[in-house]
Amino acid sequence: MPMRFLQYGLLLVPAVLYSLMLPVESEALYTFYILIAVGLAVAHRFTRSGASQALLFLAEILWGCYLIALYGPFMLSTGLSTLYVYMYRLNGSMRWMMLTIQVTAINLALYGHYSSSTGLMWKAAELQAWDWFSESTQVSLAVNLLLIMTTALCWQGASTSASRGQLEHVYDELRNKHYELQEARAQLLLFSKQLEDAAQLEERTRISRQLHDDIGHRLIRTKMMSEAALLTLPLHPAQGLVMVEQIRDQLTASMDDMRNTLLKLKPDSQPSDAYALDRLLEEVGRDTGIKTNYEIRGQAYPIYPSTQIVLYKNAREAITNALRHGKANEITLRLVFEPHEVTMMISNDGSTLSLLHAEGSTSTGLGHEGMRQRTQFMGGTLEIQAGYPYTVITRIPVSNQMKLL
Repeated sequence: MPMRFLQYGLLLVPAVLYSLMLPVESEALYTFYILIAVGLAVAHRFTRSGASQALLFLAEILWGCYLIALYGPFMLSTGLSTLYVYMYRLNGSMRWMMLTIQVTAINLALYGHYSSSTGLMWKAAELQAWDWFSESTQVSLAVNLLLIMTTALCWQGASTSASRGQLEHVYDELRNKHYELQEARAQLLLFSKQLEDAAQLEERTRISRQLHDDIGHRLIRTKMMSEAALLTLPLHPAQGLVMVEQIRDQLTASMDDMRNTLLKLKPDSQPSDAYALDRLLEEVGRDTGIKTNYEIRGQAYPIYPSTQIVLYKNAREAITNALRHGKANEITLRLVFEPHEVTMMISNDGSTLSLLHAEGSTSTGLGHEGMRQRTQFMGGTLEIQAGYPYTVITRIPVSNQMKLL
């Protein structure tokens, strides 16, 4: 839209101003010529092919030069309007070829205007000597300088517009890749849940088969032995007592099998000991002698093992940095459960200056980068608060996981 306003403004505003200086008898023909120029400019809106665009630009250039030869350099604005448009729309050699044609045609039109007494015919017989201070020379120099400046500005604007278009294209591609990654992550979580459900179904099938084959068989055998013992005890007490002891052993074995089966069916409500944050703090406090605090805020809920592993590794890295560089005497790990994310905050009372200085080192820098990459892979963010106490905050969204769970 701004390009169209500037194009028509360069074409119409000078044309209207120039019409105020014309005699009344010349206004009709002048208006007709300007309408032709406007029609050529509007025709670009209805053409799509490159060849048609180039032909229309060429027609605009020639018609604008005809107006310059007829009415003088004041009509240069029509040529600037055309130059402004094709510098943006044409690419490569076509743009510069069109510029060469226009500059040559404008100079010829100016020469024709100043060398003709009527403004329509050239005086080929009367060629005056070149005068650097003549009106035609000064106008030609000014016009060419204006063309050069306009070309430079339009070329810079076109280059900036093309770069912005490329950046927008790259941004759109990155956004699409981000959406694809989000979808792939959701599908991966769904697939993990399906695998987990399949494993649970297989385990339930195995347990039901075990209940049917082993425990069911023992119960049937126990029932038959009980009936036999009832018949044997009155006649042969000793033999009946042996059978009762066998029944007891069968029931004991069945109870053990049932207990083991129930233990397998019981869900694992506690996180794995290998990645338990409270156990990590307990080991650090026991090995180093520093004071450790473990806090849980909010209603705790199950999280995926991948999320638990990321939290554990980030906590271990943050604690290691606090001990090695901050010389901390107290470390606090706070785990906050929210509906849509889980947040882990690790604070220490160590030297903030030492930790800030250590951030520039290779080992600590790689450690922070590793924490950041792990967190971003899970769709979360890592924040480091350099004030006292020095705090490392890991936020991981869990809304998708909660839906699947």
